[in-house]
Amino acid sequence: MNILHGLLSKMLLLVVIVAVMSLAASYTFVSIQQNKNLESNLDELKRAHLETSYLLFNNQMNEQILSGEEVILLSALTDKSPEQVNAFFKDIWPRIQLSFSLSSMSFSNGKQRFSFGQFPESEMSNMQMMARNNLRAQSGILCHFMCELAASVPVKFQGETWSLSLLSSLDPTIILLNQVVGSDIGILSPFDKPSRDNNTLTRYISEVMTGVEKNSKIREAVLSEDEIKRLESDGLLIRAEEMEYYVWFQKFSGVGQDMTLMFMRDISGNLLAQQRAQTEQVIVIFVTLTFGILLFLILFSIIPISKINQLKRAIKLIGAKEYNIARYRLGKRGRALLPDELDDLEDEFRHAIDVLESYEQELSNSQKRLVRQATIDSITGLFTRNVLIEDLANMNREEHITNVAIFFLDLDGFKPVNDNLGHEAGDIMLKKIGYRLKGVVNKFIRVYRIGGDEFVICYSNYSSEKALESMADAVVELFSAPFHIYDTSIAISASIGIAFQEARAIEPDRLLRYADIAMYQAKEDGKNCYTFFNEQMRKSVQRRFTIKNDFVTALADDQLSVVFQPVVSANTREVIKLEALCRWHHPDLGHIPPPIFIDVIEESENMNTLFEWIVGNVLNELEYLDSVGLDNVIISVNLSPSQLVNDTALSILSSMCKERGIEASRIELELTETSLITSFEQAKTWIEQATGNGFKIAIDDFGAGYSSLSYLTAFPYDTVKLDRSLLNNIDIDKRQQRIVGSLTQMLHGLSVPIVAEGAETEEHFEQLRILGCDYIQGYLISRPIGHDDLVVFLNNQTTK
Repeated sequence: MNILHGLLSKMLLLVVIVAVMSLAASYTFVSIQQNKNLESNLDELKRAHLETSYLLFNNQMNEQILSGEEVILLSALTDKSPEQVNAFFKDIWPRIQLSFSLSSMSFSNGKQRFSFGQFPESEMSNMQMMARNNLRAQSGILCHFMCELAASVPVKFQGETWSLSLLSSLDPTIILLNQVVGSDIGILSPFDKPSRDNNTLTRYISEVMTGVEKNSKIREAVLSEDEIKRLESDGLLIRAEEMEYYVWFQKFSGVGQDMTLMFMRDISGNLLAQQRAQTEQVIVIFVTLTFGILLFLILFSIIPISKINQLKRAIKLIGAKEYNIARYRLGKRGRALLPDELDDLEDEFRHAIDVLESYEQELSNSQKRLVRQATIDSITGLFTRNVLIEDLANMNREEHITNVAIFFLDLDGFKPVNDNLGHEAGDIMLKKIGYRLKGVVNKFIRVYRIGGDEFVICYSNYSSEKALESMADAVVELFSAPFHIYDTSIAISASIGIAFQEARAIEPDRLLRYADIAMYQAKEDGKNCYTFFNEQMRKSVQRRFTIKNDFVTALADDQLSVVFQPVVSANTREVIKLEALCRWHHPDLGHIPPPIFIDVIEESENMNTLFEWIVGNVLNELEYLDSVGLDNVIISVNLSPSQLVNDTALSILSSMCKERGIEASRIELELTETSLITSFEQAKTWIEQATGNGFKIAIDDFGAGYSSLSYLTAFPYDTVKLDRSLLNNIDIDKRQQRIVGSLTQMLHGLSVPIVAEGAETEEHFEQLRILGCDYIQGYLISRPIGHDDLVVFLNNQTTK
């Protein structure tokens, strides 16, 4: 027993010595290998980042070129002059900038250029010249005051080669690169040198930096001069607290200045994995050598080897995401009599399987949620616009689809629901509408919500236009019953535009645009109805576009003019006022009625420009009137509803009168009843400011359909103009005579002068005078006339 005990002690001592030597040798070997592997992995990491960066930048540059080509295609440059191109781009620049995420743009032929945004002309001149000379699109990274993606696309225009150049921020590209490679990235400023007094990573000034909060400790770690040199040449491992990052710089060729990126990669997890691998290797070596020397311990080596093989097989199964089979291979977990590190490692394996399976499930659920969000509207449960576009595109390739019709629905009166009951009520309303619309769905009909209060019904393989009309009637009927929200019954309707095409000729964007145009026509037709798209609608939209696009040119080319219609005293026929009216004679469209071009210009940002031009002509006419001794004649100017919701028009009018030295009381501002009713409180405030500045106020078109006696006492005004619809048969229509007589008595009771419009005969004039109208205006007196004819008219009035 003692001998056995001694041998066992020696054997155990030998085992300890061999184990220690084995452990030391193994640790040294593993450490050396680990360092080599680490260096190799870091080189591979830098190479992978470099390849990915080049690939991503090239893709982004190609996208930038495609964006330029798309802008060229959408702009239809061949039919425009350079000035028209400039005006066109200036008008749609905000939409181009938003649609293509641009910072600036330039259209140039080397001699003439049109720039939008802060475009770096000098830095981009070589790229633009190469694009024009080589007739090939050029792209690159341009570093001026910041680094941006740049592209220049050649364009054949007006017999010359021009270039369309686009610049966009690199920030989205850097963020995408961060998401792809998993490292934090910063663009170092090409014009700011590192601070000599700062020995941290913050010494490098960056235009953009991802993960700033996450890696703040690393960025604030103090480095030695030698470490800074190694960092700038090969890269550097930086440790701070429990984090370890590998940081390196990478240069990329740019236009003029090169761009330098700083990469920061968290490798803490990799080091820990290597340490665990090292521990496993040391344990394996220790167990193998120790129990190999002592044969009687072979029995005890069988179990660890078996476990290691189990874990090896389990690793492969985990990599293949076969988590249940991996658990089966590991077997049922039992309680070990003498637990060791392999038992702990097995527990870690089991835990890792559970965690990875949980992550896999969460990832799968997230992907399903993302797909649902992209395809199913969260409020109504209907398909989204993305699905609509994809469905229309697929119909071109499906043989069983013969035709398709689009019903474009826009809700009438939905905005007040949000404004008065809140957005939650609006969502409930949309959900109820979506539920009703689902009732029309079948294998040929699908319903989509494409935004806000807009819905689309796609009807394929319909039998005839009669079937489309029946479908439209059914949809209108869906909105006949009120919606009940918060114990409130709400009546809401829909305006529907319908467009259809043969399936093989479907162009999704055009079909939707045509249906959208028809929907707006349905709104103009009175809402709560449907309208089929026709060519006349397209021409009408094109006409409105031409009017909007040509307005600035029209001003410059003297296509617009101001005419004046006299207003005379009913008793003496002396000229009391002149009403200023705008006329537009377009070289292609001919005479454009004022209601049409005023309505279009109001939708743009040019209403105040037109108003300023009209006021300038009015002030010129007032100066002429003063020169001929008619300094008591007032000129009235019409205001649009949009000008009553801000102070711009009033500011323009006041400042121009002061500059020209003309009294504000010489100008009368005409406001229609419609504009007053539309935004009463804002109009009231505006009128009070205008009268406070000395301008006169006239209520135009009184009695046209909105007449409300309440506003006659709500704000100050100087004149009321009766609408011509009350006066067209005033000489013979007794009912009109009684109505006008009552109005004149009421208004005279308020001490308000009355102007009657539309007097075309002496009988009209005399009857209006008898009924109490103070001033009269109409073709009997004079049609609207220009300055020269007005001079003759006034001279004739003076000689009478």
